[in-house]
Amino acid sequence: MSKYQIVGIVAVFLGIGMALFGASLFTYQGPPLNPVVSEIGMYSFFLWLPTIIVGICLLFIKKKRLNDY
Repeated sequence: MSKYQIVGIVAVFLGIGMALFGASLFTYQGPPLNPVVSEIGMYSFFLWLPTIIVGICLLFIKKKRLNDY
């Protein structure tokens, strides 16, 4: 397994985790949170899909490079 594949797989799982974390903070109805945690949740909710797309692209780029040689 190459470095591109490992980073791609980690990025996909990171994106899934970001989606779950952002959605849980988006629907949170308890007492007010720390502003830093609130900002992290906001950015996680907005950036989860680009993270997954980059991970998938890294997997396909490496597969394409292996087929070229």
